[in-house]
Formats: sequence, C-alpha cells, structure tokens
Amino acid sequence: MASRATATSCRIRMVDVAAMAMKFVAGPALMALSSVVVGLRGTVLRVAIVQAALPQGIVPFVFAKEYNVHPDVLSTSVILGMLIGLPISLAYYSLLAL
Repeated sequence: MASRATATSCRIRMVDVAAMAMKFVAGPALMALSSVVVGLRGTVLRVAIVQAALPQGIVPFVFAKEYNVHPDVLSTSVILGMLIGLPISLAYYSLLAL
C-alpha cells in the first residue's frame, strides 16, 4: 500500500459509505447483543464492543495482493477503515468509559 502514489486507488461510492456505517455501527451492536446473550457483563462486554468497532487489519490486503483479487479496492478499504475507525473506536471507548 505504501508503494501507491495516492492513498485511495479507487473512487469512494455510496456502497462503500454504507459498508463503513454497517461495520462501525451494526458490528458493535451485534457484538453487544450476542455478548449479552452468552452472558458477558461489565468490562469484558465493553472490551468486546470496542474490539468490534476496530478497523480491519492489513492481513486482508496481503491475501488480496497474493491471490490478485482486487488488491486496489481492498487497499482503499483498509486505508479508509483505519482513518475512519480510529476516531470511532475512541468514541466507543469514551462512551463506554473503559
């Protein structure tokens, strides 16, 4: 990803914005629901919710590059996920008062 001239190699579409919203809103909500169902409470529940809000790592990009399956799209997704995910994760962290 560092060898690219621009940070994003493809356009940001409405689908991408909706996917990011699903990742950072629906993901923690589903994690909270499933954690409560299995009986997690307190700090462990809060950590699970914050962890669900964290952006995806670099590993998916490495696999996409290795198998040549849309590495440009995934590169953009990883970069945007990191840029958007950090403030959202911090917001979840402060809202849950860990």
